[in-house]
Amino acid sequence: MTAQIGSTRSRDRYPSESVAFAATWLVVVLISFLGLTNIVDRRVDTGVPVAVVAAAIVVFVGTILALAQYALAHNYVGPRLRIAGWVAIPLGIINIPLSETWETCCISVAIAATLVRGRWAGLAIGGVFALVTAATVYADRDDELEAFGILLGTVGLAVVLIAFSELARSLIALHASREEVARLQVDAERHRISRDLHDVIGRTLVTALLRNQAAIQLFSVDPERAREQLDHVHQVLSAGQADLRRLTTGPILADLASELATVEAMCARLDIVCHAEVEPPEDEDVDRVFAAIVREVSTNMLKHAHPRRCSVRVAVESESHVLQFANDGVTHGEISSSGTGIADLTDQVAQLGGQLTADSSSGGEFVVLARIPLSKGE
Repeated sequence: MTAQIGSTRSRDRYPSESVAFAATWLVVVLISFLGLTNIVDRRVDTGVPVAVVAAAIVVFVGTILALAQYALAHNYVGPRLRIAGWVAIPLGIINIPLSETWETCCISVAIAATLVRGRWAGLAIGGVFALVTAATVYADRDDELEAFGILLGTVGLAVVLIAFSELARSLIALHASREEVARLQVDAERHRISRDLHDVIGRTLVTALLRNQAAIQLFSVDPERAREQLDHVHQVLSAGQADLRRLTTGPILADLASELATVEAMCARLDIVCHAEVEPPEDEDVDRVFAAIVREVSTNMLKHAHPRRCSVRVAVESESHVLQFANDGVTHGEISSSGTGIADLTDQVAQLGGQLTADSSSGGEFVVLARIPLSKGE
């Protein structure tokens, strides 16, 4: 089991967003290094003051892109960073005519893609790229082929930087969604345990209580039958203990046939006439939900009613699976409106596209009716 869990985790392991950050920053460092090298080589032609300004622009623009990418990946770009980004974009473009350092242009395009999201993103990126094109053609107007190559390089590097930024953002969202799925799985497991405790253990305690009351009443009249009732109490509690033990390892998957057999056996021992007319559903999900309904309703019947007879009918009617459980006992009005049992069953039936009702009929019976549409396969 441990090895299986370990292999599953290794298969599900995804790279961290730090990989995308590192790749982006490596490209930015490379671009900045090429720009600074070009500025140093041309410092004699441009002059030292211009070279210093151009070098400062290269460092500033690269730093702003790194910060903007990190902020975007975490879904927050602050106002100061946004202002700095809009300042960095024209500075990266100005660096072309200032020192013929075109490398910062691709960073300007990437910054524009980082700052502007939504419907204005295409317009903003296109506008920045138009300015980059104009600046490149102006700086290299004597060599059109070289200007075209510079534009292609700018587009390629800008696409790489934008792709790495989106990759980092996607990886962060992926890890967050996996954590959310894990939390939902924990909640589902808690809900499963709560539901099974309510259904199985509740029925066990109600059955044991009724048999114990019968034993008390028979103790002075018929000790042998009282002893028999106490033996049944012991069996019921032992079965409940086994069910409780199974709850820690997995859901109790009692099918409809098993639940009906249990109900019939309980009714026979309590002198309740039980009539069952059942056409078992082929759909496993429907069978599971119907089994849960029979378990819950039979427990409520023993707890809240004093029936003389009950009936269970399972059939296919009007393109739907139908389950009807009725008893003629005196019921409390709150059974159908409060408590977690009926509400949980209503949710389970609704998940399969069906509907569950629980109410008194005109004939004085308490009726629980569930309808679940047939699946496409059926």
